[in-house]
Amino acid sequence: KTEAIVLKDYDLGEQDKIVVFYSRRYGKIRAIAKGARGIKSRFACVIQPPSYNSLLIYKNRKGSLDVVSECIAKYQFLGIKKDLVRFAYVCYLIELIDKLTEEGESQSSLFRILLKSLFLMESIPKCSLDLLIESFQLKLLNILGYQPYLKGCINCGKKVSSTSYFYFSLRLGGLLCQNCKSIDGRRVSLSREAFLLMRRLLFLKLEEISGEKINKEIVKETEVVLRTYLSYQGQIKMPDSYFIHNFKKLELMQTAG
Repeated sequence: KTEAIVLKDYDLGEQDKIVVFYSRRYGKIRAIAKGARGIKSRFACVIQPPSYNSLLIYKNRKGSLDVVSECIAKYQFLGIKKDLVRFAYVCYLIELIDKLTEEGESQSSLFRILLKSLFLMESIPKCSLDLLIESFQLKLLNILGYQPYLKGCINCGKKVSSTSYFYFSLRLGGLLCQNCKSIDGRRVSLSREAFLLMRRLLFLKLEEISGEKINKEIVKETEVVLRTYLSYQGQIKMPDSYFIHNFKKLELMQTAG
């Protein structure tokens, strides 16, 4: 028995679903919710992502998927499900978690920041959602052991706080000074403003994001660096974020109309 957040669900046959959870005690879990496709199923509402539930799993023999015995809703995030833009951000976050985690590897700290992020995504102003995602990604990197080194040059140790432009090493996971930039051919450029934002977000609490006022271009630059670094370290193709921008445009058009 554990608390769990629904990440995804897939149809299985005519009646069942495979549900992907991220749980507090056991990390990522895939389990069958029998009869969940039925209109009158007790699982029909509680396994729709994102949902925060109390979960009871029946452990099957090795090689077989576990079975959901009980799933009781604790919080359904209806404010997210009713808002296409907020839901799009959550889909990005969920896809990221699914790609970067393995089944059965428990990370209670990851569960905590995921749950906190979902509650914040439902309540904070939409203009703060990009910063929230970036802060989450930095904290995720820390949990996975890839926290970027931002105190100085990761190769020679030189302080680079007075520099107007920086380089970030994807391979080494930290800043490079002008003299050391050639050691990583896949380095990415980083403006001073983006560097300062990354360093601030690294230590800022998630709930403190809402009051931050940051230039949109700097936020975009930081997003590109973080996505590139996550993709490199996790050896994954990052989730597409274009659908977020498309939903934003659609919302603006509807508001203007």
